[in-house]
Amino acid sequence: MTDFRWTKSQFYVPEGMIYLDGNSLGPLPLNAKDRVGASITDQWGEMLITGWNKAGWMDMPRRVGDRIARILGAANGSIVMGDTLSIKVYQALSSALDLRPDRRVILSDTGNFPSDLYMAEGLIKSLDRDYELRVVAPEDVYDAIDDDVAVTLITEIDYRTGRRHDMQAITERAH
Repeated sequence: MTDFRWTKSQFYVPEGMIYLDGNSLGPLPLNAKDRVGASITDQWGEMLITGWNKAGWMDMPRRVGDRIARILGAANGSIVMGDTLSIKVYQALSSALDLRPDRRVILSDTGNFPSDLYMAEGLIKSLDRDYELRVVAPEDVYDAIDDDVAVTLITEIDYRTGRRHDMQAITERAH
């Protein structure tokens, strides 16, 4: 069995608490408090607007994306960090709909993260056109992909159950 005591010691968790929520807001890494404090004081406080260039803020989304790309086995430049996941979902859906103006459906499933569905609903409402968010049971996603679907909004692993979609099959059918 793996001993996680050292790893656990790197995070702040209130005494007596067992904290298992990592998909929304994980526990505070101990070194983050000092690093964030230094960024606020030394970079924002002292550099003010020049921090965008002097501290490298402008390039940070690409640099962080490249670090994550290495973990995922993706190419440098293929991942960019920014905003919140919800904002990125909204932006990605909007771009995907623009790529397929002849199609009117965003397809998702009932196991998707609620905020992802809220973003799709909000986008459809803001477009004020004849778009539809079609939500089906997870096991029906593959068969629900038809010529009306512009984009699939699918979470690979259900955060509540651990159920996993066959993303390769779904991607191949969608394309």
